[in-house]
Amino acid sequence: MIKRGDRVKLTARVAAAFSNSKRARKFDWTDRRGVVERITINKANVVVLLDGRKSTEVVPIRSVELEPELGLPQTEHRL
Repeated sequence: MIKRGDRVKLTARVAAAFSNSKRARKFDWTDRRGVVERITINKANVVVLLDGRKSTEVVPIRSVELEPELGLPQTEHRL
């Protein structure tokens, strides 16, 4: 589940779509990472502040995936 403040990256499918559109001139969308600023009320879209940008992007929630944290193990501890 994606929450506010999570680090996310664009999925490969969406990055390819952004790269083929008019936005392709300035950015390589496959390497884009960012932080979730807000999730819309209907939980269909997320507002993401991409690294190196001042403005946010509104993208469908299915178009982002959680980025694994660096330096932390990705296992769950059970008591």
